[in-house]
Amino acid sequence: MKKRSGKSGQRKERAIMIASSVLVLSALTVTGVYVRNGREEEQDGGYTIDFSSLEESGSTGIVAEDIPVTDSDLDYDPASTEVDSSTVKNEFGKSGEVKESADPFDEKAEAIRLKEASSELIVNEGETKDGLDSITEAMAELPLEDEVAEVDSEAVAAQIQPELTFSEADSLVMPFAGNILINYSADKSVFFPTLQQYKCNPALVLEATNGESVKAAAAGMVSRIYDDPMTGHTVVMNLGNGYELTYGQLQEVTVSEGTYVAEGEIFAQIAEPTRYYAVEGCNLYLKLTKDGVPVNPAP
Repeated sequence: MKKRSGKSGQRKERAIMIASSVLVLSALTVTGVYVRNGREEEQDGGYTIDFSSLEESGSTGIVAEDIPVTDSDLDYDPASTEVDSSTVKNEFGKSGEVKESADPFDEKAEAIRLKEASSELIVNEGETKDGLDSITEAMAELPLEDEVAEVDSEAVAAQIQPELTFSEADSLVMPFAGNILINYSADKSVFFPTLQQYKCNPALVLEATNGESVKAAAAGMVSRIYDDPMTGHTVVMNLGNGYELTYGQLQEVTVSEGTYVAEGEIFAQIAEPTRYYAVEGCNLYLKLTKDGVPVNPAP
């Protein structure tokens, strides 16, 4: 009897130990599952998709709810850019080139540098202004372009043109070899064939041919060029000391007013005669005056 009761007691103890172990393991298992589910919920933020329910409903697609996304939900910083990326979306959602943000320390250094440069300009402003003022004054003293041209012309003319010194003792060189058609006559009248009348002649009328070259009878400066009904195309030269020499019946004049003409220089050609000398034919009208008074040009 004692042996049976001892065996049954041992069995009861074993059963109690097994039941206690199962209970402890169950409790531990339940606790572990709860803890794991809690961690998963924290990690996915509550966005867990139940695939089993989807399979039961027979749906083949996944429908996502329109849940607003905040910066905390992004896995990257929109302000940062990849090293090898050339474009990113900016704050307005448009693509553009990546520009490095300005370093505040670099901006400060640049501001300091500009301030120092401005200080140097301010320090040197007085010297610079004095230098510019001196240059401006020097330029103001320079002659204008027209004045320079006039000075140069006068200098060249002074070098080329000798002083005009014609006098009573000087004689004229005939402009070409030709006979005298009508001689100089200031104190008595002579006959003019074309006019069919006698009158005084203040000049020499020299026989010539059309196109014959005309040389300067004396050195002089061209003072006037004009057309006259009687003498045709006419050139007047200043010989100096009040003397002037007038050439008439000309064409192809190569000089202009203010031109210096040396003695013997060709400056024109003989033209067809005017109607006042139609009978006389081609000729050179040559008149010499002293202070406006005719003088005999013949040597």
